Amino acid sequence: MSYPGPDAAEVMQWIRDTAHPLDVVEADGPLADLEVLADRAAGDVTIAGIGMTTRAGHELSATAHRILRMLVEQKGFRALALLDDVAVIAAIDEYARTGVGDPRKLLDDVWVPWRNSETLAVLEWARAFNRAHPDDPLRLFGLTPEAAKPAHYGQVTAFVRTVAPERLGELSSHYDPIVTAHRLGEHIQRANGTHPGRPFVDYARDALTLVESLPGAADMPAVLDAARLIVRYHEFSTASGRRDFAAETADAADRIADWHDRTGDRIVYWEGVSNTAVADRLTLAAMSQEFPTTGSLLRKRFGTGYLSVAITFHHGQVRADTVIPAPAKDFADTMLDLPERENYWLDLRNPPADAVQRWLHEPAKLRLVIGTYDPDRDADHYIGGAGLGEWFDILLRIRSITPTRSLLGSP
Repeated sequence: MSYPGPDAAEVMQWIRDTAHPLDVVEADGPLADLEVLADRAAGDVTIAGIGMTTRAGHELSATAHRILRMLVEQKGFRALALLDDVAVIAAIDEYARTGVGDPRKLLDDVWVPWRNSETLAVLEWARAFNRAHPDDPLRLFGLTPEAAKPAHYGQVTAFVRTVAPERLGELSSHYDPIVTAHRLGEHIQRANGTHPGRPFVDYARDALTLVESLPGAADMPAVLDAARLIVRYHEFSTASGRRDFAAETADAADRIADWHDRTGDRIVYWEGVSNTAVADRLTLAAMSQEFPTTGSLLRKRFGTGYLSVAITFHHGQVRADTVIPAPAKDFADTMLDLPERENYWLDLRNPPADAVQRWLHEPAKLRLVIGTYDPDRDADHYIGGAGLGEWFDILLRIRSITPTRSLLGSP
């Protein structure tokens, strides 16, 4: 349905009539405005997927955190699944359960979009919850295999410094350009025009060849493993073109289902909407990718026991230099805009009117802001392939957002 479209007035009236007011407050604010939503998450819901249309919006992250609090504190959810390195999230889980470790330092190794004050607030809340509930704790677990981290480059560098210091400069020429990907992805560097030109995996392979040629390398399997892990990190990055999104989504769904099967926990799965939405084939326009989502696989496995929740926005800012305009007229985001109601949430299940049913189930574009977002090409950044009512059960809408608060470079 193009906006305004023949049924637009009826659809917008339905939104006005059924929208529940949403108070956008800090993550530790009151939960009263979510009480009805909490009731909708009761019953047979086993997995709640909370998907955001950008990870870079403070208000979206704070709202997701409030939903997490509501599900854990009021509805008995006891696990949080994150699409990140299993070893990194295991260390964070240890902190949440026991207090061991520095949460700020632990976030040095998470995926860059999670390295912010908003995530730190989640960890500190989780620790406080577990301190108060030692016999019924909230657990955290990761959904991706262990990956290279900056410490692995340091491990290889220390070995070369010991056995062949004269080749340290050569190693640095390979590693210095590519360790930057752990702060700003290679594909984002390409989009920004700051990429050095040579594929990062080629630098990583040259470094591995250097290390393998050194005396004593065969007796240092941990060093060789680190160098090989660095190669794999760049070989299957988004920039390489070899990343298998379909395999990743299936693996994430399997890990979530396995956790539930082993523990019986009700689980919150917090990710981007391109992962949590229910779609057999979801189109990620900005990356020219189409794949089945983890949400679709969880729906097939758990039926209505999988609840798909989306947190969307209308306009705002995600970085100091990136202002996001009002959405294109043919985006579903435009139909969701009610200037007289800043923030609200909708239950998209079983709407009464035929016009609303048609709108919810016809193919739609929903704006998605990822690391390569370019405001000059705003209309090219969206998910597509299905309708809002096919992707989501619950939709929350924030009118205006401000940037998340990065921890990169902070003391």
